[in-house]
Amino acid sequence: MDIAAYLRRIGYEGPRTPTPAVLAAIARHHAMAITFENVSVLVDGPPELELDALEAKLVHAGRGGYCYEQNSLLRAALDELGFQVRGLSARVRYGVPNDVMTPRSHMVLCVDLPGGQALVDAGFGGLTLTAPVMMRWDEVQKTSHENVRLVADDEDRVLQAELGGEWVDVYRFDFSRHLPPDYVQQNWHTATRPNGLFSNNLIAAVPVPGGRYALFNRTLTWRSLAGEKERRQIESEAALRSTLREVFSINVPDRELAKAWEVSGRAAPLHPGFS
Repeated sequence: MDIAAYLRRIGYEGPRTPTPAVLAAIARHHAMAITFENVSVLVDGPPELELDALEAKLVHAGRGGYCYEQNSLLRAALDELGFQVRGLSARVRYGVPNDVMTPRSHMVLCVDLPGGQALVDAGFGGLTLTAPVMMRWDEVQKTSHENVRLVADDEDRVLQAELGGEWVDVYRFDFSRHLPPDYVQQNWHTATRPNGLFSNNLIAAVPVPGGRYALFNRTLTWRSLAGEKERRQIESEAALRSTLREVFSINVPDRELAKAWEVSGRAAPLHPGFS
C-alpha cells in the first residue's frame, strides 16, 4: 500500500506507530476526509474492492465510497501501520423496526490494542464513527460527534448512539471473522439488490467540525452537534454538482452526475439515516 499517499489524503502527519493515540487520529482523519458516497454505484454497480482499485478511487482520484470501500481501505492502512485488525460484519438496526431482522450488510473492523479491542468504522453514512469505540459494554464513550456505547444482545453486541437525548440502535454484530470473499458477496448484494437503498438513491455524508452533512437524493441536511437540523432542496443538476464539490469535496464525471440527477428525482421518502 502507498501509505504515504493515504496519509496525505486524510491529512494526517503524526507518528506511524500502532498505538491507541495513532488509531484514534487515523479514525478521525479518515472519517472527516473521505466522504461516504455511492455515486459510482448508480452507474457501474458493485465497486471493486481490490487494494489498487481502492487506492485509485479513494486516494488518488479524491473520491469517496461506501462501507466496503471505506473500511477495506482503512484496514489496509492499519495493517500497513502494524495494527492487528479483524474484519467483522454487522446487521443494520438504525431506522429499522424492532421486529425486522436484517442481513449482514455492513463491514466493520475490530482492532487489537494493549488495553483491549476497539470497534473502528469509517463507513456508516450519517453516523460514521469519528473515534474508535473500546469493546466495553454499557459504558458511554465520547467521540468528536455523538456519544456512543456498546450493549449486549444475547451473544451479539449492539452499537448505540445518543441522538436528541435518546439512545438508538445503530447496528448489531458478533466477533465472527469475515474474509475478503465474504465482503465481495455482500458488496454485490448491497449494490444490486432490487429496491435496495444504495442502488436506487443518491447518498453522500460526511462529518465535519460542529456536525454532519447528509445528502439523500435532492435533500441536503445539516445536523449540528446539538441536534439542530437545517434542510434545503437541490433544484438543478448544476446545483447538485456544486453541492457534491463544495460540501462533500468530490468531483464526479458528467456521466455519473447525469445518472445521479436522474436517480435523485425519484420520489423516495427521506431515509432516517441521512436526514
